[in-house]
Amino acid sequence: MFVTVSGSHENPAVPDQFTPFFLEWEPQVRRYLVWLEGDLSLIDDAAQETMISAYRYWQRLSTLEQPRAWLFKVAGQRLADAQEARSRLGVFTELPDVCDSFASRDEIGTCDDRLHILEAVRRLPPQQAAAMALLIQYDLPFREIADILGISVGAVKKHLHLARKRLKEWLDTEEGGSHGA
Repeated sequence: MFVTVSGSHENPAVPDQFTPFFLEWEPQVRRYLVWLEGDLSLIDDAAQETMISAYRYWQRLSTLEQPRAWLFKVAGQRLADAQEARSRLGVFTELPDVCDSFASRDEIGTCDDRLHILEAVRRLPPQQAAAMALLIQYDLPFREIADILGISVGAVKKHLHLARKRLKEWLDTEEGGSHGA
């Protein structure tokens, strides 16, 4: 199923405001999902399903003062569904080497450092990874992270503390401590 952002005239229940909403939020949903999953096909599926849900629930979603919490919560659920289906079916895709597209050695080194941190975040338990992703990528306040994850602010602080501790241990151990958290 594919969401046509320019087709809002076909469905009178979805006004023209969905197109700019889609264009603003779909890339942000993808950036969040990249922190949680390395398989681009799963990220594509989850992002697409999230925006389909946004389209279906537009009347409700359009009334929210800040739709990010709803979108990221749904994105996490759709990603979990896609991961479960992949696991159940035993289907895995090759991961692309994102650093190949960089021209200079300096850019490759920077890319390698970022990918190293990204991979470490993905190894965290799901709640810790999601909390860390929302903090690193979007610098969200604890209250908003709590709303997205459906947990208390205290639980967010605990997940972030444990995540930072694990990341520091992993990154200090790997590469002889050359990657600080």
